[in-house]
Amino acid sequence: MRRERTLRLKQNPMTVWKAIIYVCLFVFMACCLFPLLYEVMLSVSSRDDFLASKFIVIPKHFNLEMYKLILFQDLIGRSFIISVCITLIATVYSMAVLSLGAYVLLKNDLPGRRIFFVLLLITMFFSGGLIPMVLTLRSLNLTNNFAGLILPFGVSAFNIILLRNFFAQVPKEVLESARMDGCDDFGCLFRFILPLSKAGLATIAVFTLVGKWNDWYWPMVLLTDEEMYPLAYQVKMALNASVDNVEAGIIDMTKVFAEGRNGAIIVISLFPIAIVYVALQKYFVQGVMLGAVKS
Repeated sequence: MRRERTLRLKQNPMTVWKAIIYVCLFVFMACCLFPLLYEVMLSVSSRDDFLASKFIVIPKHFNLEMYKLILFQDLIGRSFIISVCITLIATVYSMAVLSLGAYVLLKNDLPGRRIFFVLLLITMFFSGGLIPMVLTLRSLNLTNNFAGLILPFGVSAFNIILLRNFFAQVPKEVLESARMDGCDDFGCLFRFILPLSKAGLATIAVFTLVGKWNDWYWPMVLLTDEEMYPLAYQVKMALNASVDNVEAGIIDMTKVFAEGRNGAIIVISLFPIAIVYVALQKYFVQGVMLGAVKS
C-alpha cells in the first residue's frame, strides 16, 4: 500500500496550482455547507443560547424541543408524509410516461415523428397560461385533491428529450439482435434499453423528485384544505408564522423560539432530498457526463 501510494504521489506531484485549487474547492464547500450546518445548530439550541449569541449560535444547551413542536403540534409532520407520498407516486408515474414517450421518439420510422417532436419543443417555450390551466383542471375535478398535483405534471418536454438522448446511446446492434430473436417494442424497452440506461433514468428521476418535493406554487393554487398541504407549501407558510400561540404540553416553551423552529423545519425538509442525492450521486454524475456526449 505504501509503495502504491508513493508511486501515485510521484506520478501526480503536488504543485502550487493544485494546492490553490484544493484550497478554493475547500472554501467553496465550506460556503455551501455552512448554511445547512448553521440551521442544524440553530434547531437544537435553546432560546438562551440564541439570545446570548452575537454572531453564530452555539448549542450549549442541546435540546429537541423545536422538533417536538413541529412533529407533535404543527402540521409539518402530516405534510411531510403527504409530500413523501405525492413525490414517490409522481416520480414513478412521470418516469413511466417519459420512458414510453422517449422510446417512441427514438423510432426513426414513426409516421409524423418530426411533427410530434416540434410540437413537444413548442411546449418548452409557450404555455396556455395559469388561468386556462386552472379552469381546465377545475372542469376535470382535479382541484383540491392530490390527483391534480400529479396527473397534469407527468410530462416535461425537457426531460423527455433528455431521456431520448440517453436511450439513443444504446447500441442499435443490441436492439436489432433482440428484434431478430422475436422481441417486440415493449420487450426492447424493458429488457434492454431501460437496464442499459440506469444512469439516465437516475438523472431524470432526481430532476423529477427534487422538482416535485420543492413544489409549493401549484399546491397554493389548487388546494384549499390546509390539511392537504404538502411540506414545501407548509414550510413557506410556517416560516412566517409565530410560535406564541402553541399550547404547552410535552414541549418546554421556554426553549422554543421562532428562528430555531424555522431551522428545524428547513432541516426536516432538506433531509430526504440529501439522502436521495447521496444515494443516486454515482448515477447522477454518470448520467450528466453521458448526456453531454453525442456519438
